[in-house]
Amino acid sequence: MSPFHQYRAGGYGRQSKARANRSEVSTASQHEAARARSDQMGATWVGWYEDLGISAFSGVERPDFDRLIADCHAGRINLIIVYYISRLSRLDPLDAIPVVTDLLNRGVTIVSVTEGEFRRGDIMDLIHMIMRLDQAHGESKTKSVHVRGAKALARELGGYVSGKPPYGFALRPEVRAAADGRPIAVQLLDPHPAEAEVVRRMFARMLDPDDPANINRLVAELNNDQVPTRGATVGKMHANSVWRPRTVDRILRDPRVAGYGAEIVYVPRPDGSPSKRIDHYRITRDADGIPVTAHPAIVAPVQWFEVQARLGRRPTPAAPAPSLLSGLGALACECGSPMRSHRNEKLAYYSVYVCSRVHGLKLPGQHAGGCTISQRALDDYVARRIFALIATAEDDPDTLDVIAEATRRFGVASADPAAVAARGTMSGELDEARRALDELYDDRAAGAYAGTIGQARFRTSAAALNGRIEALTAQLDALDAAASPTLPIEQWLAEPGEDPIGPGSWWDRTALPERRAFVALFVARVEVRKAPARGHRAPVDTRVSLTWAGVDADG
Repeated sequence: MSPFHQYRAGGYGRQSKARANRSEVSTASQHEAARARSDQMGATWVGWYEDLGISAFSGVERPDFDRLIADCHAGRINLIIVYYISRLSRLDPLDAIPVVTDLLNRGVTIVSVTEGEFRRGDIMDLIHMIMRLDQAHGESKTKSVHVRGAKALARELGGYVSGKPPYGFALRPEVRAAADGRPIAVQLLDPHPAEAEVVRRMFARMLDPDDPANINRLVAELNNDQVPTRGATVGKMHANSVWRPRTVDRILRDPRVAGYGAEIVYVPRPDGSPSKRIDHYRITRDADGIPVTAHPAIVAPVQWFEVQARLGRRPTPAAPAPSLLSGLGALACECGSPMRSHRNEKLAYYSVYVCSRVHGLKLPGQHAGGCTISQRALDDYVARRIFALIATAEDDPDTLDVIAEATRRFGVASADPAAVAARGTMSGELDEARRALDELYDDRAAGAYAGTIGQARFRTSAAALNGRIEALTAQLDALDAAASPTLPIEQWLAEPGEDPIGPGSWWDRTALPERRAFVALFVARVEVRKAPARGHRAPVDTRVSLTWAGVDADG
């Protein structure tokens, strides 16, 4: 290349991890050295390109590197200045050389501040560059092997190796002995006093029996009470950060707050490589499929599983309305939408159940307009159907499944708190184990577990999960059997010939909450069809289908 002033220089720097305090000393030093070299060569400084938090060994996209190459192709830059040649790439030289030779063939000179110049037409320069790229690749590969080995050893000793601690926890160093007696320093997770209290508050609000919060309400409460985020308490970068729904949702879904070990699953990029955005968490399991308890829990597992069940419902159920059937999760319109209570406090006769489908949203085959039914008429019909069933329970074998399921539900509802907690934990773990098994099969269908070793790992994991599912199912059955008292049918029924819901009956003397609990024992679904004509009061039994607990719909 002729005189130096014809050079149009672009500097490039890269740092594998952006520093938490935003100092970025490494790239700042690279920038300063590159600019000084450009001035020394009399070049025109076009600009600085840098990629933070990205490894040149990973193959992940590097936006500023790609922009630099594009500017070279466009002729805006003909001199690239780096601190080390390894800043360009730590990939295998066979993968990196095509990029470098393409630049050299386009007349671009590459300058390493510490290693010299590499120009087109100088075979020794090219050989030197190949040697440096190979050395950088080897160093990075060796370092990666050592890091993976150290992490594996720390993990075997119970250490935490996933970088920053999850919200609610702090790292505590401890020295443990390896199998050969060597002392190994590991990091352990301990509840962070202040953050753990915030996590407990989140779970308590989600599980509040009287006024449970949803994600958006929880976010509003935390921000209104000026509860600091982690970013607001560490460093200046996020000092003014606020709580956001995604952050709270991620904390609530993290199984590590319940003491479980967990693997983070990231959202994949279009090329299949993992991004930095968390998709979900996968609970770590032992050889028998049992979740591994890795550190002290912030909340009890039963609380964590209950919140997962609530987060899985969209939208969050409203608090039960002051009517017999609404809010039980059983009352639905023929279109599939839940029915809500619309009460007339002055004239109870005009209180109705109403289809909650959004106005104007009608799919093919669904009813037009609204769908309502008298509360008094439907409540009377459902109650009489239940009493008719239990009155003939001893003589009708077709009701055995209904009575058995009602007995099971009655036992669960009346169990002591310890048994309820145990059942909740088992039930939640069973749901999570089934989800993990589905995910395992999905991964296999997507091409994972290929080859002999992969197939063996798949079979081992599938067998462990299936075994755990069978064991949990058996344990739940045993709990239900132990907590199945006799239904107080005689207490519920009226004397022969008397109205079971008439004046003086058990039903008449019982408050609404107990009536609702009674209905929930026997009924799985009450489906209401739209009246055949506007203003036409069709008999209730022609519009209602009732599904008993434990059996199919009766139409």
